[in-house]
Amino acid sequence: MRIGAAEAPAVLIVPPLFEEMNRTRALLADVMRALAARGLCGWLPDLKGTGESEAELATAQWDDWRHDVMAAAAHAEARSGQPVLAASIRGGGLIDDGASAIGWWRLAPVAGASLVRDMVRAGLAGVEWAGYAPSHDLRGRLVDAAPVAQEPLRTARLASDAAAADVKLPGPALWRRSEPGNSAELAAAMAADIAEWHATCAAC
Repeated sequence: MRIGAAEAPAVLIVPPLFEEMNRTRALLADVMRALAARGLCGWLPDLKGTGESEAELATAQWDDWRHDVMAAAAHAEARSGQPVLAASIRGGGLIDDGASAIGWWRLAPVAGASLVRDMVRAGLAGVEWAGYAPSHDLRGRLVDAAPVAQEPLRTARLASDAAAADVKLPGPALWRRSEPGNSAELAAAMAADIAEWHATCAAC
Protein backbone atom coordinates (compact mmCIF):
# COMPACT_ATOMS: atom_id res chain seq x y z
CA MET A 1 0.00 0.00 0.00
CA ARG A 2 1.21 3.48 -0.87
CA ILE A 3 -0.23 6.73 0.48
CA GLY A 4 1.31 9.93 -0.87
CA ALA A 5 2.99 11.00 -4.08
CA ALA A 6 5.34 8.30 -5.38
CA GLU A 7 8.05 10.89 -6.07
CA ALA A 8 7.90 12.32 -2.53
CA PRO A 9 10.52 11.45 0.11
CA ALA A 10 9.75 7.87 1.12
CA VAL A 11 9.07 6.23 4.46
CA LEU A 12 8.97 2.45 4.40
CA ILE A 13 6.60 1.18 7.09
CA VAL A 14 7.76 -2.25 8.27
CA PRO A 15 4.71 -3.72 10.00
CA PRO A 16 4.53 -5.79 13.16
CA LEU A 17 4.28 -9.55 12.71
CA PHE A 18 1.40 -12.01 12.81
CA GLU A 19 -1.71 -10.90 14.74
CA GLU A 20 -0.09 -7.64 15.85
CA MET A 21 -0.10 -6.60 12.19
CA ASN A 22 -3.87 -7.02 11.96
CA ARG A 23 -4.45 -5.12 15.19
CA THR A 24 -2.45 -2.10 14.00
CA ARG A 25 -3.20 -1.88 10.27
CA ALA A 26 -5.73 0.95 10.67
CA LEU A 27 -3.21 2.82 12.80
CA LEU A 28 -0.50 2.42 10.18
CA ALA A 29 -2.82 3.67 7.43
CA ASP A 30 -3.55 6.79 9.49
CA VAL A 31 0.17 7.33 10.08
CA MET A 32 0.75 7.12 6.33
CA ARG A 33 -2.02 9.65 5.65
CA ALA A 34 -0.49 12.01 8.20
CA LEU A 35 2.93 11.57 6.59
CA ALA A 36 1.44 12.35 3.18
CA ALA A 37 -0.02 15.55 4.60
CA ARG A 38 3.55 16.47 5.61
CA GLY A 39 4.85 15.93 2.07
CA LEU A 40 6.18 12.41 2.57
CA CYS A 41 5.07 9.14 1.01
CA GLY A 42 4.37 6.06 3.10
CA TRP A 43 4.94 2.58 1.68
CA LEU A 44 3.58 -0.50 3.48
CA PRO A 45 4.57 -3.91 2.07
CA ASP A 46 2.68 -7.15 2.59
CA LEU A 47 5.21 -9.75 3.68
CA LYS A 48 5.10 -13.16 1.99
CA GLY A 49 2.11 -15.13 3.26
CA THR A 50 0.43 -12.07 4.81
CA GLY A 51 -2.08 -9.44 3.70
CA GLU A 52 -2.61 -9.47 -0.05
CA SER A 53 0.29 -11.83 -0.71
CA GLU A 54 -0.76 -14.78 -2.88
CA ALA A 55 1.64 -17.12 -1.09
CA GLU A 56 0.71 -19.30 1.88
CA LEU A 57 2.29 -18.41 5.22
CA ALA A 58 3.40 -22.04 5.57
CA THR A 59 5.73 -21.53 2.58
CA ALA A 60 7.31 -18.31 3.85
CA GLN A 61 10.87 -18.41 5.15
CA TRP A 62 12.50 -15.88 7.48
CA ASP A 63 14.82 -14.79 4.69
CA ASP A 64 11.76 -14.22 2.47
CA TRP A 65 10.50 -11.59 4.90
CA ARG A 66 13.91 -9.93 5.07
CA HIS A 67 14.06 -9.94 1.27
CA ASP A 68 10.54 -8.46 1.06
CA VAL A 69 11.63 -5.50 3.20
CA MET A 70 14.80 -4.96 1.17
CA ALA A 71 12.88 -5.20 -2.10
CA ALA A 72 10.22 -2.77 -0.87
CA ALA A 73 12.90 -0.28 0.17
CA ALA A 74 14.57 -0.58 -3.23
CA HIS A 75 11.23 -0.10 -5.01
CA ALA A 76 10.33 2.98 -2.97
CA GLU A 77 13.81 4.42 -3.56
CA ALA A 78 13.52 3.84 -7.30
CA ARG A 79 10.09 5.52 -7.44
CA SER A 80 11.04 8.48 -5.26
CA GLY A 81 14.58 8.92 -6.53
CA GLN A 82 15.99 9.08 -3.00
CA PRO A 83 16.81 6.67 -0.15
CA VAL A 84 14.01 5.74 2.24
CA LEU A 85 13.63 6.01 5.97
CA ALA A 86 12.69 2.65 7.52
CA ALA A 87 9.98 2.99 10.20
CA SER A 88 9.33 -0.31 11.96
CA ILE A 89 6.75 -1.30 14.52
CA ARG A 90 7.33 -4.05 17.10
CA GLY A 91 8.54 -7.21 15.34
CA GLY A 92 9.14 -5.29 12.12
CA GLY A 93 12.37 -4.15 13.76
CA LEU A 94 13.64 -7.73 13.52
CA ILE A 95 13.70 -7.70 9.71
CA ASP A 96 14.46 -4.08 8.75
CA ASP A 97 18.25 -3.98 9.03
CA GLY A 98 18.94 -5.24 5.51
CA ALA A 99 17.06 -2.37 3.87
CA SER A 100 19.02 0.40 2.20
CA ALA A 101 17.94 3.43 4.22
CA ILE A 102 19.04 6.86 5.39
CA GLY A 103 17.97 5.93 8.90
CA TRP A 104 15.84 3.69 11.07
CA TRP A 105 12.91 4.54 13.37
CA ARG A 106 11.45 1.82 15.59
CA LEU A 107 8.37 1.84 17.78
CA ALA A 108 8.41 -0.55 20.74
CA PRO A 109 11.02 -2.93 19.28
CA VAL A 110 10.77 -6.42 20.70
CA ALA A 111 12.82 -9.61 20.75
CA GLY A 112 11.53 -12.53 18.72
CA ALA A 113 11.35 -14.78 21.79
CA SER A 114 8.80 -12.42 23.34
CA LEU A 115 6.60 -12.64 20.24
CA VAL A 116 6.88 -16.42 20.27
CA ARG A 117 5.73 -16.52 23.91
CA ASP A 118 2.71 -14.37 23.01
CA MET A 119 1.78 -16.65 20.13
CA VAL A 120 2.19 -19.77 22.27
CA ARG A 121 -0.04 -18.27 24.96
CA ALA A 122 -2.65 -17.55 22.30
CA GLY A 123 -2.46 -21.21 21.37
CA LEU A 124 -3.36 -22.32 24.87
CA ALA A 125 -6.97 -21.46 24.04
CA GLY A 126 -6.95 -24.35 21.59
CA VAL A 127 -5.99 -22.42 18.45
CA GLU A 128 -2.36 -22.96 17.57
CA TRP A 129 -0.44 -19.70 17.25
CA ALA A 130 -3.70 -17.70 17.19
CA GLY A 131 -4.72 -19.51 14.01
CA TYR A 132 -1.46 -18.90 12.14
CA ALA A 133 0.54 -21.73 10.62
CA PRO A 134 4.06 -20.41 10.01
CA SER A 135 6.78 -22.60 8.57
CA HIS A 136 9.23 -24.31 10.88
CA ASP A 137 11.90 -21.97 9.53
CA LEU A 138 9.90 -18.89 10.53
CA ARG A 139 9.25 -20.24 14.01
CA GLY A 140 12.84 -21.28 14.57
CA ARG A 141 14.41 -18.08 13.29
CA LEU A 142 11.92 -15.87 15.12
CA VAL A 143 12.70 -17.32 18.56
CA ASP A 144 16.37 -16.33 18.22
CA ALA A 145 15.82 -12.99 16.47
CA ALA A 146 16.72 -9.64 18.04
CA PRO A 147 16.69 -6.10 16.64
CA VAL A 148 20.03 -5.27 15.03
CA ALA A 149 21.62 -2.01 16.18
CA GLN A 150 21.55 0.34 13.19
CA GLU A 151 22.82 3.87 12.75
CA PRO A 152 21.28 6.35 12.68
CA LEU A 153 18.52 4.86 14.84
CA ARG A 154 15.72 6.47 16.84
CA THR A 155 13.77 4.29 19.27
CA ALA A 156 10.25 5.33 20.25
CA ARG A 157 8.11 3.78 22.95
CA LEU A 158 4.77 4.49 24.50
CA ALA A 159 4.60 6.77 27.51
CA SER A 160 3.36 3.77 29.50
CA ASP A 161 6.50 1.76 28.66
CA ALA A 162 9.25 2.03 31.27
CA ALA A 163 12.00 0.84 28.91
CA ALA A 164 14.59 3.33 27.65
CA ALA A 165 13.80 5.23 24.46
CA ASP A 166 14.76 8.35 22.55
CA VAL A 167 11.16 9.55 22.69
CA LYS A 168 7.96 8.54 24.49
CA LEU A 169 4.68 8.82 22.59
CA PRO A 170 1.12 9.09 23.92
CA GLY A 171 -1.42 6.42 23.12
CA PRO A 172 -2.47 2.81 23.75
CA ALA A 173 -0.62 -0.42 22.97
CA LEU A 174 -3.00 -1.45 20.20
CA TRP A 175 -0.97 -4.58 19.50
CA ARG A 176 -1.98 -5.88 22.93
CA ARG A 177 -5.71 -5.58 22.36
CA SER A 178 -7.89 -8.55 21.47
CA GLU A 179 -9.42 -6.75 18.47
CA PRO A 180 -8.05 -4.35 15.84
CA GLY A 181 -8.23 -0.73 16.94
CA ASN A 182 -6.93 2.75 16.28
CA SER A 183 -5.73 5.87 18.06
CA ALA A 184 -5.72 9.28 16.40
CA GLU A 185 -3.45 10.57 19.14
CA LEU A 186 -0.83 7.88 18.60
CA ALA A 187 -1.01 8.12 14.80
CA ALA A 188 -0.42 11.88 14.91
CA ALA A 189 2.46 11.53 17.36
CA MET A 190 4.10 8.78 15.31
CA ALA A 191 3.82 10.73 12.05
CA ALA A 192 5.24 13.90 13.62
CA ASP A 193 8.23 12.11 15.10
CA ILE A 194 8.90 10.06 11.96
CA ALA A 195 8.79 13.21 9.82
CA GLU A 196 11.20 15.01 12.17
CA TRP A 197 13.59 12.05 12.18
CA HIS A 198 13.40 11.82 8.38
CA ALA A 199 14.41 15.46 8.12
CA THR A 200 17.30 14.89 10.53
CA CYS A 201 18.58 11.84 8.65
CA ALA A 202 18.13 13.42 5.23
CA ALA A 203 20.23 16.37 6.32
CA CYS A 204 23.16 14.18 7.44
